[in-house]
Amino acid sequence: MYASPRSCYRFFMARILAADFGGTHLRAAVVTEDGIVEHRHDVESPDQREGVLPIVLDLIERTATDAGGHLDACCIASAGLIDATRGRVIISPNIPGFRNLALVEPVSERLGIPAFIENDANAAALAEYRYGAGRGYKHLLHVTAGTGIGGGLVLGGRLYRGARGFAGEIGHMVIDAGGPTCACGAKGCLEALCSGVAFERRARRLVESGRSPLLADIVGDETPGALHLQKAAQRGDALAEAEIRNAGHYFGIALGSLMNVLNPEAITISGGLVAMGDLLFGEMRTALKEMAYGPTSGVEIKFSELGDDAGLLGAAAVAMEYLEG
Repeated sequence: MYASPRSCYRFFMARILAADFGGTHLRAAVVTEDGIVEHRHDVESPDQREGVLPIVLDLIERTATDAGGHLDACCIASAGLIDATRGRVIISPNIPGFRNLALVEPVSERLGIPAFIENDANAAALAEYRYGAGRGYKHLLHVTAGTGIGGGLVLGGRLYRGARGFAGEIGHMVIDAGGPTCACGAKGCLEALCSGVAFERRARRLVESGRSPLLADIVGDETPGALHLQKAAQRGDALAEAEIRNAGHYFGIALGSLMNVLNPEAITISGGLVAMGDLLFGEMRTALKEMAYGPTSGVEIKFSELGDDAGLLGAAAVAMEYLEG
């Protein structure tokens, strides 16, 4: 790690070069200490397995050059398994070249400032705590509900990473041991039951069985997915609605169980599945209250306020945590 703790007694507001690396885009920007995002750059994520480091360094250097002035640190929030101590991505399933890829050292050397790296869901949790829907809480569970299911924990006002930095992988809690196989190889993980990928499987099954003509008509020539299920349910398709509510039930079981273990003050939720609204989350709330023990069932549930800037703000929040010591 290229950590350089500094006193919290500063005369100038910190400026962080923040990067958000996902399966579709690599984004970089300068984020001020109070959460203002400036000097954005955005490129498509590389699909090659070799030669990705120069692409990353060019993006970050262009952002730093355009921003001008002093930068206090750089932080990268990336999808996948992250070894923050050694400053590398172990594997990021949706970015082929991000496999055992060292990023922190070359970035720090190129820019001449401290650099850090963090799992994107962990970074999102810290972003919600510092800038978003989690402000004012000291004990927070953040859930990312999109193509996959991820999570991050802020406990006692600090990001909790666990013994090896992999804490918060709530998508791989086994909820139904007889359930579908997850991408991780286990059966019945939360991600296999109610992620975007799971909804794609649920929708495809309904279309292929011929039991939902309305859904098949909505899907047309496209690949069945969560949005199609949502549209069919909103137009009165009982089977599509049942699939969504079933996923919400599993979601509530998972979060209710986590409430009993962690006793957070609030749960914040971000990601594409937030658009499903009460179809998904109404059932989730019901199951959560049934599963949670006693007063823990009264936990606050809030949706993200950060939009597309969540990843950049998360990277900045991680850097600020390191700098503040």
